[in-house]
Amino acid sequence: MKLNSRKLSLGYLAAFALFLAVSTPAQRLQSPTKDHGARAANSDASAAAKARPKSDAASPDATETCSYTFTSGSGATYLQFCVTVNGNIVEFTSPAGIEQIAQGPPFEGYGVCDGTTGVGYYDYAYAGSGNWGSPTTVSHTATAVKIERTTSDGLWTLTQTITSTAGDNPYAKIAMALKNNSDESKSASLLRYANVNAGDAATIDNFAENYDGSLDSAWGYTSFDTTAADAPYGLMLQNVGNSAPTTAEYFREGFAITGFDGPTPCSPFTNYVGTIYNEVGSVVYWYGLDFTKNQTVTVTSRYMSF
Repeated sequence: MKLNSRKLSLGYLAAFALFLAVSTPAQRLQSPTKDHGARAANSDASAAAKARPKSDAASPDATETCSYTFTSGSGATYLQFCVTVNGNIVEFTSPAGIEQIAQGPPFEGYGVCDGTTGVGYYDYAYAGSGNWGSPTTVSHTATAVKIERTTSDGLWTLTQTITSTAGDNPYAKIAMALKNNSDESKSASLLRYANVNAGDAATIDNFAENYDGSLDSAWGYTSFDTTAADAPYGLMLQNVGNSAPTTAEYFREGFAITGFDGPTPCSPFTNYVGTIYNEVGSVVYWYGLDFTKNQTVTVTSRYMSF
């Protein structure tokens, strides 16, 4: 499946107006547009960092606590990341000594929007939507963990298989299998989000970095700084392969958003402004998916240092 990001980003919005005019049980959801409005003023990165809330106190169904740790390699090939019981990646260190997510409280996770009901579900480690059931660890090995979670209304089940892949360019692979548990066809969106804190984000940049996205990826990074040997690093969230089945996917794209808060699943592009320079930002990878009744659709992405 070969998609053209520019054509879809602009052309899909025109088609979206037609979807709104036609009554359909599987309402598709809006994709981002390159024709965004005026850019917001620069964030006060220092104040933003200090204002970060503690997750476990904010939402009982969200946690920043590390439950499953995976480690491989050494030096330039080192990778260590940690997964919560809910399937959030709350630590990502690669290469050795370079933390990319948990320099402040770790903000990372997943979101779902039901296009038929308009209900959103999310868990971003620091906070959750409050409408998920308890997670179940299906399996856990030295290199992978599989976690299943159903929404409290029973309409959706998300099964995540998170795998540590060692090598010259190691990465954490995330397969997200979303099942429509209902007896009707639906449209839904599925996203992955991270407040990337690369290089010396916390100490030199006060969490202000650079962020952007493309058809297949979204990334955050610190530029080279002669006062810090470990400043110029980045973390990429990248799509891997095609959705399964391929016919279920009608749109996908990576993009950056301003601020460190995770997006509202049913309006994830609210803080989308295009390329972000020297500001507090986050990365999102978004999938637009069509489901037949009781169908499961699987998308795969990965986090890797660059």
